[in-house]
Amino acid sequence: MLPEIMGYRRPDGRFGIRNHIAVIATMDNANPTVRRICSLVKGCVPFCPGFGRGEMNEDLALHNLLSINTALHPNVYGVIVVALEDQTAEYISGEIAKGGKPVVGFSIEDQGGTVEVAYRAAQAAIQMLHDAGRLRPEPMPWSEFVLGVECGGSDGSSGIVSNPVTGRLADRVIDAGGTVIMSETLELLGGEEMLGRRAVTPEVAAKVKGIIQRTLDYAAEHNLDIMGANPAPDNIAGGLTTIEEKALGAIKKGGTRPLVEVLEEGERPTKKGFVIMDAPAPGVENLTAIVSGGCHAVIFSTGKGNCIGHPVAPVIKISGNPMTVKAMRDNIDVDVSGVINQGLTLDQATDIVQDKLVDVCWGAMTSSDMLGEIETAASRLLRTL
Repeated sequence: MLPEIMGYRRPDGRFGIRNHIAVIATMDNANPTVRRICSLVKGCVPFCPGFGRGEMNEDLALHNLLSINTALHPNVYGVIVVALEDQTAEYISGEIAKGGKPVVGFSIEDQGGTVEVAYRAAQAAIQMLHDAGRLRPEPMPWSEFVLGVECGGSDGSSGIVSNPVTGRLADRVIDAGGTVIMSETLELLGGEEMLGRRAVTPEVAAKVKGIIQRTLDYAAEHNLDIMGANPAPDNIAGGLTTIEEKALGAIKKGGTRPLVEVLEEGERPTKKGFVIMDAPAPGVENLTAIVSGGCHAVIFSTGKGNCIGHPVAPVIKISGNPMTVKAMRDNIDVDVSGVINQGLTLDQATDIVQDKLVDVCWGAMTSSDMLGEIETAASRLLRTL
């Protein structure tokens, strides 16, 4: 049984484990202003997904979805929106306001330039933080919790230690009524039959196979060599030589429970349980997507090491590689290498990671939080004109 956690109830009924003020750059030329605001006011976090200016069709829709869903994330109390011009600021702010959260939008062109906007936005953020400070956390049922599972810098230890441990914790969250989101579609290649057998309906099985085939078709259409990008050089150096070999280890982080839903990039789950999201494998893009989907926290399994986190949801790095734990001790949150060299069982290692997850839910910081190593990036689908 998982220990009790607390959360802040939001206007839409969801619970959050943080009380951030999210400062959203709706386009890349607002990024410096957003980062300036966050440097002025402790408690603000920047969301600077890049691009946004001149995007159209699918790209613009995805960019806006990621921005709006991140702003509406339950770990966020209030939102500051910054755009170059007033139309975008008003549109994004209006969509966020529909969720019932405090939100203020600013236009750099129409409200005095970057210095004036930073000053006024900082004042608005300070007031939001005063208001957020009056909230009191309530007991949060695990049925309201959404866990993200991610892997990066994978090596031979990932498939035998950190991914299985992550999967065991995923099962515990699902058994307690919660939801787990796994993504990185390319790294499911070779495991589609295994995932299909876990699907609750033939339609879900077809959809998970469909997103994998869609990735392969895209690569073929654009004459892309999948093997040229994945496994990455650090994966190969760590002993993973094919994408199929990598996939069989990567899938383990999703546990063993039935697959209930397949999502498009950035979408929120509508069902509780094990969910797959179609999104790119690189860490920053994938974290941006699954946190947009509502993950309260992410377990990030790594073999060779990874340092990146997300501004809104804490990202917990775990590694079963004793050399990586030693070499990247400032970036690894949980050492489970005892499975390899100290006789630790996978269940005992899962207990350790579970304790860390609970601590983080109660407010403990992760290494990427402490070091400010946070980043976001919206995927690109088309050329900007």
